[in-house]
Amino acid sequence: MTISYSKLAVAAGLATGAVFSSFATGNAFAFGFEFQGTYSENNAPTGDILLESVTIGDTIIEDFSFVTSATIVSNDEFSGGNSGAASADTGDDATGGVRQEDAEAEDIVANLATNNLNHIVDTEDSGSFQIDLNFGKSLDNLLIWERGMNSDLGIQAVDAMGNLIGNRLVVTDDMWYDAGFAIDTSEINGAQNVGSIGINIFADLGVESGAVETIRFFSESSFNGPDWKFVGTDSARDVPEPALLMSLGLFGGALVLQKRLKAA
Repeated sequence: MTISYSKLAVAAGLATGAVFSSFATGNAFAFGFEFQGTYSENNAPTGDILLESVTIGDTIIEDFSFVTSATIVSNDEFSGGNSGAASADTGDDATGGVRQEDAEAEDIVANLATNNLNHIVDTEDSGSFQIDLNFGKSLDNLLIWERGMNSDLGIQAVDAMGNLIGNRLVVTDDMWYDAGFAIDTSEINGAQNVGSIGINIFADLGVESGAVETIRFFSESSFNGPDWKFVGTDSARDVPEPALLMSLGLFGGALVLQKRLKAA
């Protein structure tokens, strides 16, 4: 029998994630989220996992920003087998989305323009890519999930002229928080745990002023093939930026305090 239910992952990954002290300028953060999944004993990680809300500090966000267009700056060529880099992938039993090894920009957009966490971009282990993803609106946060918790993923902001700005940020494999669920997609033979992390456009990507609507995601051959999904949050929503940053700071402080208490 298949059962549909909602699950709340409060402060996902508190038990396992790093404190992100390596982010010298930032407030990279864990976040809680609620999703609706269709589960059975055998296909729990393979079906639809629909994101409903995210909690950052004491702020609940239900209206997400999704990718509207993409420019593939570079992507290793697919020639069969495990060649190539970024491709489009979905859960074995997920509805919608795209599965395409030799992915084009529209395939990447198709999987990143939904709230289904089982629509992802899969990267081959030694693959390299650079993809600019545009939202058509100004962002203040990126909320990222990575299947496997065993890969690095690069991020940098892009200005309206197409120039890279701010910090070149690499989320390394030891920085992922445990997101509290697993997925099994068509390109793997079993479920893998998913990690998550929140990135603030201003504090973590070093953007000092102006609207950021485009983000470059990238992988290098040493990154071990990140398999990822993300959504953005709209900087124009009804949450004053200073208040949100204060929430992130308080939330980060709580994480540090908890870890110190556990270590004592």
